Amino acid sequence: MFNEKAQMHTLEGVASATIMLLVIVYALDATSMTPLTSSTANVHAEAELQMLGQDILSALDYAEPGYNSKLKNDVLNWTGDEYIWTATSYTQLKAGQIVPSNNLTNNLTGILKDALVKQGIAHNVVLTFLDNSTFVPKSEDMIYNGNPSDNAVIVSRKIVLQNSDGINPDNPIKNIDPSTNLYNIVDVKLILWRM
Repeated sequence: MFNEKAQMHTLEGVASATIMLLVIVYALDATSMTPLTSSTANVHAEAELQMLGQDILSALDYAEPGYNSKLKNDVLNWTGDEYIWTATSYTQLKAGQIVPSNNLTNNLTGILKDALVKQGIAHNVVLTFLDNSTFVPKSEDMIYNGNPSDNAVIVSRKIVLQNSDGINPDNPIKNIDPSTNLYNIVDVKLILWRM
């Protein structure tokens, strides 16, 4: 005695299982081939910003033997003032007030305008150096354009200052050891994020 309904149910079950398996395989293949999920897009954008920032600092830190780099000269000539981008220039910010007559124009601001401002990339420049009395790292903003977003990247370059470099007397970076030629070590941090 054969039950034809049992055989039909078995065939339907096998066909359903095969269809479900094919749908799962197709869904997994489609997911792995989609490159623009939000996490992948963020990682890609952050990698681009990091490469751009490293290229900017590398280009500014290049120098012929016997000469200071452009980045080092900008650090040596800094007076400790904080500047913000005002849509036309890097203008001094003093006690929360913009001082329109005092603009920062140096090698760093020139390349930041050309490479970042034109692309709508927000940025901060922070200098970290050793305090000469406590020997604790101290950070000061050279350029401040707001709080970075969660997907901001930080690139940095270390600059070694010597006594013979001729640092600006108004510079807040002070000599950490007068008995040696080492003046101080400055970590120039460039923080980048998309608006």
